[in-house]
Amino acid sequence: MNVNNKGSIRKVALHILNHKKSRRNILLISIVLTCVLFTTLFSVTLGIIKSMEFQTMKSIGSISHGSFKELNEKDIKILSKDKNIKDFSIRTRVGILDNDKVMAELSYQDEKGFKWAIINNVRGSLPKEKKEVFVEINTIRKLGYKGKIGEKIRIPFNIMESYSSTVIERLEDEFIISGTYENPIDSNVGVGQIYLSKEYVENLNLPNKSCDMEVVLNNSINIRGKLIDIANRNGYKVLDDSINLGDKEIRIGVNFAYFGNDENFDYKIFAPVLFLALLVFIAAYLIINNIFSISINEDIKIYGLLKTIGMTKTQTKKLIRYQGIFLCIPSIVVGNIIGLIMGRLILNKIFENNEMLANINISYNILFLIIVFSIIFTIFTILISVNKPAKIAAKFSPIDASKFNEYKNIKNIKSEEFSLNKLAFRKIFSKKFRFMSIVLSMSLSAVILNSVLSYTSNIDLKAGISDIIITDYNLASPRYFRYMYLSTEDKLNEKYIDLIKSKKGFKNGGAIYSTGSEFLYPNVKINDEKLIPFIFGIDNYLLSKMNVKEGSIDGFKEGNRVIIGEGETKSKFNVGDKINITFNNKTMEAEVIAKIDYNFANGIRYFYSIEDGEKISDNEFIYLNPNDYTNLTGDKSIMSYGFDVEENSKEEFNNLLQSLENNLDFSFDSRDRQINSFKNFKNLIEFVGYSLSIILFIISILNFINIIATEIIKEKNSLSILEAVGMTKKSIRKYLIKKNLIYSISSLIFSSVLMVLINEFVLKSLLSNMNWTSYNFVILPLVIVNLINILLGITFTSLFYERQNRESLVERIRDI
Repeated sequence: MNVNNKGSIRKVALHILNHKKSRRNILLISIVLTCVLFTTLFSVTLGIIKSMEFQTMKSIGSISHGSFKELNEKDIKILSKDKNIKDFSIRTRVGILDNDKVMAELSYQDEKGFKWAIINNVRGSLPKEKKEVFVEINTIRKLGYKGKIGEKIRIPFNIMESYSSTVIERLEDEFIISGTYENPIDSNVGVGQIYLSKEYVENLNLPNKSCDMEVVLNNSINIRGKLIDIANRNGYKVLDDSINLGDKEIRIGVNFAYFGNDENFDYKIFAPVLFLALLVFIAAYLIINNIFSISINEDIKIYGLLKTIGMTKTQTKKLIRYQGIFLCIPSIVVGNIIGLIMGRLILNKIFENNEMLANINISYNILFLIIVFSIIFTIFTILISVNKPAKIAAKFSPIDASKFNEYKNIKNIKSEEFSLNKLAFRKIFSKKFRFMSIVLSMSLSAVILNSVLSYTSNIDLKAGISDIIITDYNLASPRYFRYMYLSTEDKLNEKYIDLIKSKKGFKNGGAIYSTGSEFLYPNVKINDEKLIPFIFGIDNYLLSKMNVKEGSIDGFKEGNRVIIGEGETKSKFNVGDKINITFNNKTMEAEVIAKIDYNFANGIRYFYSIEDGEKISDNEFIYLNPNDYTNLTGDKSIMSYGFDVEENSKEEFNNLLQSLENNLDFSFDSRDRQINSFKNFKNLIEFVGYSLSIILFIISILNFINIIATEIIKEKNSLSILEAVGMTKKSIRKYLIKKNLIYSISSLIFSSVLMVLINEFVLKSLLSNMNWTSYNFVILPLVIVNLINILLGITFTSLFYERQNRESLVERIRDI
C-alpha cells in the first residue's frame, strides 16, 4: 500500500518530535542559536554597509543612484520613461558667481532633488517667487551678508556653457533670501550653491543642454552599467572625455557611495563576513546533523514499521525533513527577534566608537533583507543537515530496520583482551564521521574565543595612540578631524591658541602649518618630478616628539633643510639628497636631513592621487621650518596645534575645550580621549567575539550533552546485561565517563593544534604588522574552555546515568 496522504506524514513527524521532548528541545535551542548567529551577522554587516554608504553620501550630497548630464527637455522626456528608472529629479545649471574670492554655482533644483539632497539646518523655504533664492549659508556670509530670511542680496553671475569656461552672458540682479541651509561637516562639496526659482531660470537665455537628471534605479547593483544600458537603449552614447557633445551624446554620473557598484567590491571587506557565515553554517550543520543522525538510529525501528504499512523511501525522507521544517518555524521567529536585538546592540557600540560611521537607524527594507537572508540561510542549513540522515533512514528495509544495531560492525572482543578502555575506544571510533564532527563542533568555540583574546590581550594602548596624538591635546577645525582639511578655509583660528596659552597649567605646544590640497601638483613640484607633495611647516616642539627613523633633526631651524615623512610607502628621496621645491615659479633648494614616521599625529588625514595614463603619482610628505614654509608659500595657516599641560590641570582644560567645541570652527582631541577610544574598541572586539564564542560554545555543549544522553539511552540494555553479570554501577559509570573523556581530550588536542596553526599563519603576521599590537602566544583560554567541557561531560554523564537507573534491573532488561 502506497500512502500518499501528506497530512498523515506531517502528523507522524509531529508525533515523533513530541515523543522525544528532550531531543526536540535541544534541536529547537540549536536552531534558535543558529538563527541568532545568522541574524546578528547580517544585521551588523548590512548596518555597517548602510552606515558607510550614508557617510559617503554626506560627502557627495545626494542619495540618488546617479545622473544623466547635459540634457535638454527632449532628452529628459525620452530617458525618464525608461523602465529601469524608478524616479528622477531635474536640475538646471545656470552658471557661476562672478566673484574672484568666493566660488559658487547658480542653478534651479526641483523639490524631488532637495528631498534627495543631504543638507542640514534648513531654514525658511524653497524659492517660490521669481526673485527668491535658496542659499548655502556659509557662501552667502562670505559675500558679506547675514543670511537672514527676507534679506535682500545682490548677485553678479555669469551664464556659462555646461562643463566649459565659456561665458555666454554676464548678469547682476537683486534677490530675496527665501531659505538657507548648511552642508554636513563631512561634505566634500567645495563649491557654494545658490538656487534660483523656476520662473526666473525660465526667463534666462541658457544653452540648449543645461539640465542634469538625477535618477533612482530599481536597486544599487552595477549602477554604471545600468545607466549606460538606459542611455544605449534609448539611442544615446555615453562619453566621458569629449568637451562638446552631439545631439545623442550624454555624460553620466555614478554615486560611488553605494556598495552595489562593481568598483566598490573589495574582498577584504566581504571575506571576513563570508568566513563567519561559513563558520556559523559549519557549527550549525554539525550539531543538527549529529542530533538527527542519532535520532534516526534511535527511531529506525519506527521507520521500519511505517514502511511495512506502505511508506516509500521518498515519503520517509519527507517525514524527516518535515521534522526539521516544523522545528524551523518557532526557532526562526525567536532567533530573528534575539538576533536583531543583539545586532542593534553591537551596531550601537560600533557607531559610538567610530566617528567616521554615521549612526543610522536600520530601515524597514534592510530589516526585511536581514530577516529574509537569515531565514534562507537557516532553512538551507537545516535541509542540508537532515539530508544525510534522511537518506540513511530511507535506505533501510523493514526487516533491516527491525534488526538494526549501530555497533554491529564492531569486532568481537576476546575475553582476555577485554577492558573498559578498549570498549570505549571501539564504540566511539566505530563512527568516525560522528566522532570528527563532535570534536570539531566542540573545538570551534574554544578556538574563536582564544583568537579573540589573543588579539585583544596584545593591544598596546600607548603604542596604539602614538601615531594619532603625541601631546596631551590637539586642536583643529572640525573638518580636519573628519578627514576634510582641504583648504585654508579649514584652518584653526589662532584666538583659540592664544586662549590656551594664557591658562595656568599650560606647559608648551607647537603647530603644524598646511594649506590642504591647495598646494599640490602641478602648483608645487619637487625636482620637476610628477609627485604629489604635501608641504608642511612644523614647530620644533612637535618635531622633538616625532619618531626619527633616519638622520638627525639637529639644524632644522637653520633653514633650507627639510625632513621627509614616510607613511605606508617609502619616499623617493634619501637623507643627504638635495631637492628643489618650486611653488608659483619660486624655487627653494633644500637638503634632506632626516626621515620621520608620517601618520595622523603630524599630517593630513587623507591621501591624494593623480591618474597619468596607467601611472598613479606617489605622495611625498615634506616638512619645512615655519619661516621657510611661510617664505615659500606666502601662507601660515595652522592646520593643527598640539600642546601639553600639567597633570593637575587636565580637568580644567577638559572643561574649557569641551565648552569651546560649541563653536562651529573648533574641535579637539586628547590623549585621554584616544585611550578611552582604544579601550572601547578593545571592548567592542571582545563583546562581538565573546558573543559569537558563547553561542557556539552553547551549541557545542548541547551537542555534547545530546550525544552523552543518547548513547546512554541506546546502551541501556547492554549496560543492564553487564550489570546483571556482575559489573558494578561504578565500573559502568567509569566506562561512560571514559567515552566522554575521549571526546573532550580529543577536542583539546585538536583545538590546540588548530590554534597553533592560526597563531603561526594568521595572528602572528596580523599583529606584527600593526603599530598598536605586539605578538604574544596565548593558549590559556582554550585550555579553560576544554576543561569546562571535560567537567561538564563528567558531571552530566554521572547524573544522567543515575537518572536512567531508577528502574529495577529486571525492568531494564525485560525488552531485550
